[in-house]
Amino acid sequence: MPTRALRLAMKRQEGQALVLALLMMLVLSLAVLTTVNLGHGVHERVRLQNTSDAAAYSMAAMEARAFNFYAFANRAQASHYVSAMVWQSVLSFLYFSEAFLVDVYGVMKSLDPCARPSGLWVPLCEALRAVPYLGEILGLISQVLGVFRGFLSGVVLPALRVADPDRYVGRSLIPAHRVMNGVLAAASTAVMRSTLAQVARTTSEVIAANDPNLGPRDGATSGGALSACLFNRAHMREANGDAAAPANPFRPLLPSAVRDSDKVSRAKRAMGAVANASRFACDRTGPGCPRGWVTDRRPAELWPLPPWLGFVRTLLEHQPEWKWGQTRMLSTGLAKGRPWRTDANFIRDWADAPDAPMAMMAQGDNLGSDDLYQVKLGPPRVGGFANPFSCSAHDDPAKCWGDPQKGRNDDSSRKLPYRYMLKTSIWALNDAEGVPGGIHYRLAYVSPRWPAGRGWAAPRTDASGANSEASIGLSVFSRCVSSGVCPFQVWIANVLGIEDGNHPWPGVVPFSHFEPGQFEQACRASPRDGDPNSSRAAGRAEEFNQPSTWVKLRKSAAEQRNPLADATGAGTNAPALLNDASTVSIELASPGAALTLDDSRVKFRDSPGMNVVSRGQTYYHRPGNWAEMPNFFNPYWRPRLASVWQGRASSPEVSALAEALPPPLDETPQRFLTH
Repeated sequence: MPTRALRLAMKRQEGQALVLALLMMLVLSLAVLTTVNLGHGVHERVRLQNTSDAAAYSMAAMEARAFNFYAFANRAQASHYVSAMVWQSVLSFLYFSEAFLVDVYGVMKSLDPCARPSGLWVPLCEALRAVPYLGEILGLISQVLGVFRGFLSGVVLPALRVADPDRYVGRSLIPAHRVMNGVLAAASTAVMRSTLAQVARTTSEVIAANDPNLGPRDGATSGGALSACLFNRAHMREANGDAAAPANPFRPLLPSAVRDSDKVSRAKRAMGAVANASRFACDRTGPGCPRGWVTDRRPAELWPLPPWLGFVRTLLEHQPEWKWGQTRMLSTGLAKGRPWRTDANFIRDWADAPDAPMAMMAQGDNLGSDDLYQVKLGPPRVGGFANPFSCSAHDDPAKCWGDPQKGRNDDSSRKLPYRYMLKTSIWALNDAEGVPGGIHYRLAYVSPRWPAGRGWAAPRTDASGANSEASIGLSVFSRCVSSGVCPFQVWIANVLGIEDGNHPWPGVVPFSHFEPGQFEQACRASPRDGDPNSSRAAGRAEEFNQPSTWVKLRKSAAEQRNPLADATGAGTNAPALLNDASTVSIELASPGAALTLDDSRVKFRDSPGMNVVSRGQTYYHRPGNWAEMPNFFNPYWRPRLASVWQGRASSPEVSALAEALPPPLDETPQRFLTH
C-alpha cells in the first residue's frame, strides 16, 4: 500500500506552482532588498549633499561676517581720521583767531599814527589834537586801541599760552586717533585669522552635527585648504598683510608710495578718499558747484563779537567771499608747508594728476589745515601812488595783513588761486618730509619768547631798533607812497612757519582692504598657472575675487549603514545587505567565471562610497540697483550656495569631474555639476 500510494503521488501534477512561487519569492525578495537599498542610498545621498551644502554655506557665512566686520572697522577708522582733521581744524581756527585779532589791532594802530607819533607826525598830531572835536575823536580812538590791546595782551595771548592747545591736541589727542585705528586694525587681523582657522577646518562642527557617522574627511580637508587659500587671497596683503604674516597695526603704510601702480598707494587712496569725502564739495564746475571745498569758515559768522567791536564785524563782512579755512588729508610731497614762494599749498587741489594724488585720491600721508585771510584797505595802487594800507598778490606776505597772495597765478591759470598762501596754516607731516612734528604758521612774539621751535624770529623793529608792540607779536614796517616818500608806519602780525614739533603724523595705519585682482590664480593646483596678476581686475570667470568655499565629502558603504546613533533622521540598510562584507561571489560552471554582487557603491573614479561636492560663495551686493565693485568699506557681504560648474576657474577638480562624466553627459556638464 505505501509503495502503491507513493507511486500514485509521484504521478500526480498538483504542487508544480510551488516551484514557481519559490522562484518568484526569490525575485520578490531581491526586489525588496534592492528597493530598500536604493531608497536608503537616495536618502543618504540627500543627507550627504545637505551636510556638504551646510558646511559650504556656513564657511561662506563666516567669511561674510568677517568682511562685514572689516567694513565697520574701516568706517570707524575713517571717522577717526575725520575727527583728527576736525581737531586740527579747531587748532587752525584758534591760532588764526590769535593772528587775525593782532592784525586787526595792527590795522587800527596803523590808521592812527597819533597814538604814538614819531618823526614828522609829532608836530602834526599836536596840531590835530588842538582842533575842536577832532582832538576828542583822536582821544577816543586811542582809548579804544588801549582797550583792544589790553584784551589781546591780558586775555587772548595769555589764555592760549597757558592752555597751549596746540601742544596737547597736536601731540596727544590727534595721535590718539591713529592709535585707536591701530587697535581696529589689530581687531580686523584677529577676526581674519580666526575665520581662516575655521575655514581651513571646513567647519567640522557643522559636518559632525549633520552626520556624525562620517569618518575621516580627506576630501573635506582638501576643500578646506582651497577655501582657506581663496579667503586669504581676498585680502590685499599690502594693506594689512595676511593671516600668515599680518602687518604691524601701528606702523604706517609706506608714506613714500604714491605711484598708481603701487598697491600700497592704491590702498591709502581708498582710505583717504573715504575720509576726505565728508569734506569735498563736488568734482565739476558750473552753477551750484563752485570749485573748491565745502569746509569754509567765515569769521564774521563764527565769532560772537561784542557790539563795541562791530567795526571788526563790518571789516570781515566786506572781505572777499572765498574759502577761509580747509582741512584735508594730503599725500607725500604735496604738503610742503614751506615758505611762500615754493608753490606749497595744495589743500584745494581737485585734480589728480598721474602718480600725484592731490584731490579725491589724496592718501593721508599728511594732514593740512589753513585759515587764510587778507586785509586790504583799497586797491594796492591809486594812479601813480602806492597805497600803504594794501598789498598786491606779489608782495611779501610778511609785510602784509594776512596773506595777500590769493590769485597770484591768475595770469596763467585760475585753477589754484590759493596755492601760494600759507598764513595761517598747520602742516602735520610724516618724518619722510624732513620736518618731524610738522610746521605751524602762527603768531610769534617776545616777552616771553613764544612759541618755541625752529623758524621763530622776533617781530621786526623800526629804523631805530624800537618796537613797542613786540610783546603781542606785531612787526613794524615803513610804507612808501612813492619813491623815497615813506611817511607811514604799518604794524603787521608776525606770523611765521615754526617747526614746533606739535604736529606729528606718521601716516595712515594698516586696514583690511579688498582689491579685485586675480588672486585666485595662485590657489590653483598647477604651478604653470603662475603668480597672481594684479595689473588688471579679476573678471567674471574669477568671480571678481569674491572667495568661494569648497566642501568635498565621501561616505563609504560601511558608514552608510550609520552604525552610530544620531538624531538627524539617519536610518540603516544593514538588514538588506548581502552580508557584512557587502560582497558575494558565486562560482559559475565555466572555469574561472564568477558572479560578484557588490554593495560598496563605487561611484566616481574608483573611489568607494558616495562622493558629493558643494560650493559656497561670499559675495558683495548692495541692495537696490547698484553697480558697485566689492569693497571692505560697506557691510554688504552675504553668503550663498553657488554653482559648482561656474566656480571651476578656482577648483581644478571640477574640470576633472566634468571629464569623468560618461557620454553623452560630458557634452553638457553644467546640467549635471550643479551642486
